[in-house]
Amino acid sequence: MKKVLFATSALVALSGAAYAEVSVTGDGRMGLIWDGDDMQFSNRARAKFNLTGETDSGLSFGGAFRVDQENFSANPEGRSASHGSAGSVFISGTYGKLSMGDVVSAAEAAIGDLVEMGYTSGDFAANPEEIDYLTGDGANEDQGPTALYEYTFNGVKLFASLTDGSRRDCGASNATIGDLDCYDTAADAATDVAFSLAAGYEFGAYSVALAYSDDGDASEIVLGGTAAINEFKIKAFYADYDDRGLAQLGDFDLDLGGDDEALFEVDYDRAYGLAVEYAMANGIGLQAMWIRRDLEILEAFADGAEDSYDAFGIGASYDLGSGAVLAGSIIKNEVFADNETRADMGIKFSF
Repeated sequence: MKKVLFATSALVALSGAAYAEVSVTGDGRMGLIWDGDDMQFSNRARAKFNLTGETDSGLSFGGAFRVDQENFSANPEGRSASHGSAGSVFISGTYGKLSMGDVVSAAEAAIGDLVEMGYTSGDFAANPEEIDYLTGDGANEDQGPTALYEYTFNGVKLFASLTDGSRRDCGASNATIGDLDCYDTAADAATDVAFSLAAGYEFGAYSVALAYSDDGDASEIVLGGTAAINEFKIKAFYADYDDRGLAQLGDFDLDLGGDDEALFEVDYDRAYGLAVEYAMANGIGLQAMWIRRDLEILEAFADGAEDSYDAFGIGASYDLGSGAVLAGSIIKNEVFADNETRADMGIKFSF
């Protein structure tokens, strides 16, 4: 029998509100991680508040945030649900759904990422399955909160997203803890509003989507598709970037061909990948993923440096029932200068 972490609901007798509900869900995990040098324990537990309601006219509204996203007083430089930079809120009806906060871009909403593997869902290997979207992806600290609009009709899905181009700087030197007035106006002036447009179409067991995103001088075009064939699910994507730097690759170590002092200009040029999932009737699942990230080296003297970085891996899972899954994976990610091959094994829970 599934154990419920905590749930409560309340009928709100206010003008214009048919009902409102607040529930708490959660997730947890524990297991082992091989980081390339040592075996380590890894565990966490998180609780999430889910807020939903509906007006008399039929509009649905709500929001969600994790408990660890509401720690603004202890960490004023961090992201906070109550200040709009973590969690999200939404309203939806006949004419679509509008969400705002720490939400994905139109491109990611339409295409998504490759398959997550292992009990840490790829965290232990720097999440190589995630497609590097230009906007609305991850922390998104240099763009501010995102607004995402979604509309679906007859298998066609339309998406549009926009950021406010306002970067929060809530350090102690800029604001009193808990104060809303903590914007770095000088940084804001140099921060671009980013936008994304995407469209997708589902036909039977297949889907395809195309997206365009823009953030200042940088832009991207991403094409993705999925196919579900019996017990198999296959997903592929291709992303072409223009005038995009390496910063958004995160913890990235560029191989300079033995000359660590060389300085030259490098652009993030394109990425493409493929994922396959296989689901058995007995609760066993198998996964495989490959992704390549290509760089454009603009100086001729650096032609000897690596310009393509692969990540690939395999995973397996077993559904224990009632929200518990045993999972493990082995992933090699070449963006790490050392210890490229990592592994995890453990149990993850949904409450």
